[in-house]
Amino acid sequence: MTAARTVVLAGATGLVGREILEGPLADESVKAVHALGRRALSPQPKLISNVVDFAALPPFPPIDEAYLALGTTIKVAGSQAAFRAVDLDANLAVARAVKAAGARRIGLVSAMGAGAQSRIFYSRVKG
Repeated sequence: MTAARTVVLAGATGLVGREILEGPLADESVKAVHALGRRALSPQPKLISNVVDFAALPPFPPIDEAYLALGTTIKVAGSQAAFRAVDLDANLAVARAVKAAGARRIGLVSAMGAGAQSRIFYSRVKG
């Protein structure tokens, strides 16, 4: 099988993102994995670690698929606005950027009970 797919993974240093990262790195049909995060990852074959500002993303090369695993907690973020900036705004920015780069598939890690109409702030942002 020829390595042909290019993948973006946002949030590869987090709990869920680390698990997702193993899949495309082991997949022979993936030629490159662009990991986006606030800190660099250790070098690995096929892995291109990108430290980015999610509020000002650079243009991406052509992308086939993307996985968005960005997330925090309100406690860690420090405020509802900071939480929203990560869990909604950063994920949306990456989704728009990879779509513009040609991504045909985008997967988003959300939360159980997520819904835009929820009365609970966390669930509303995740929805």
